[in-house]
Parts: sequence; structure tokens; C-alpha cells
Amino acid sequence: MNKLSPYIFLITLFITGGLSCSSSSGSGSSNSSLTLSAKSDDFAGNGALLNYTTNNLNDLPDIARVAGRYKASLTDNTNDITLHFNNVQGRLDAKRLAFPFEFIARNIGIGTQTDPQIAPTSAGSPFIFAGVQVHVIDLNSRNSSHIVVGHRGGTGFTIEGKNTVNGSSSVDDIGTGAASSGRADLRIVGNTDRTLTIYWQQPNQVSDNWQLYNGFNNGNGLLPGTAPTYGAEVYVGLITYAQGTTGVPFVGTCDGIEIYE
Repeated sequence: MNKLSPYIFLITLFITGGLSCSSSSGSGSSNSSLTLSAKSDDFAGNGALLNYTTNNLNDLPDIARVAGRYKASLTDNTNDITLHFNNVQGRLDAKRLAFPFEFIARNIGIGTQTDPQIAPTSAGSPFIFAGVQVHVIDLNSRNSSHIVVGHRGGTGFTIEGKNTVNGSSSVDDIGTGAASSGRADLRIVGNTDRTLTIYWQQPNQVSDNWQLYNGFNNGNGLLPGTAPTYGAEVYVGLITYAQGTTGVPFVGTCDGIEIYE
């Protein structure tokens, strides 16, 4: 499918009166009254990101819009500077959202320096990821949740979920080969009770066919462990990170984000 076609479609609907979240078919949404937000981004053109709140910019300085995609080039992970785990948190490029909301990242995942749309191999069992993080409004806090695509050591081509509360992380994944291209569409539904429900699907679908996140919680769409207590607003955005230096350099890319509020 042509990369631009879904975004042209969304922009047309937005101009003609808005888009209900019911457009996200499959497992459905608890927030069916929400409409497409102007905070959405198709990363058109080339240059710096526009209208994001960035935390820890210097941890991963080479991030930009490149040929109509978000591209994060991770070439240096000295001292695990990009890592998001326990008391460490790398760069986050985020939008400030209020519950309820829905955040969809299209065709997000890992690639090589030579071809950002071709995933690097899992040789050497690297820990390398790109995905979406939900973070409490205090960016100095260590309270966050994330869903990412990549290689998790010996579990290659997977989708990982994580909750971090007061510097303690709980993490699981959906198994080797689930994200066979090293890429996926990721969907986070922020419910009215300020909980999160997580969905994913293979990228570049003709029509959405969302699946509940199915880590060790048996496919109920919940991330592992105890979730942070979120306030009325959160930051939701894109992260690319590694643990160690195996698999570095690599890039994280995303075709676009759709935000419903």
C-alpha cells in the first residue's frame, strides 16, 4: 500500500467533519466518541520534528523527519544512555494528551543504517527497540508504560510491553517472530478510568485488524506488573533505545501517528 494514502484519507475526513474512533476496526475501542486530533503527524517532508515535547534530547540527538518518516538513528549507546529501564530513561518525543485518548503509531519498528525499512538480524541477541511510551506529566519521574518492537535478546522480532513504577520495571513480550518484519502498528487506548489497553497488528494492513497485547497476561491487552497511577494528562510519544552495544548502530522509524481525543 502506498505510504501516503492512509494519511490523505485521514486528512480528507478531518476537513469534512472529523473521524470517529470506530474507524479503528478489529477489537474495537472504548472511546468511540473521540475524533482525529490536529496533534496527529505524518512526518511530511524533511527536517526537525514539529510540535513535540522532547525529554533527554542529547541522549539520542539524531532524530528528524526524513523523506516523510520519523527516523531515529542510534549510533552510540555508551553507558546505556538511550535505555528505558528502571532508573534510566532515554529520549522521548511526545504529545501531551488528556484521558480518554487513542494513540496509533503506523509501521513503527527497527531498521538498518543502509535501509531503515529492513530490520537488522537478531544475531548476537541484541536488545534494540522502537515504539511508544506513555509517561506521567512529571518527566523527571520514573513512572511510565511502553510498547515497543524489536529484538529482546534471544527473543527476536517480538513486541515488548513494560510498566515502570518508582524505578522498578516489569516487562514481558509476545514471543519470537511475532513481529516478523521487525515492524508493527501499535495502538494505545487511554480509557476514561486512566488505565491503558494495548493493541497491535502487522503493518500495512488494507483495513485494521487489531489484536490485544498478549504477553504473560494472556492476551487481555494489559502490560505486565503494576501500572503507574496516571493523572488527568500524560505524555505519549515515540522512543528508540538499546541495552548494551550489540546491534548498534540501527534506526527506529515510524510512518505516522494518529491521535484521537
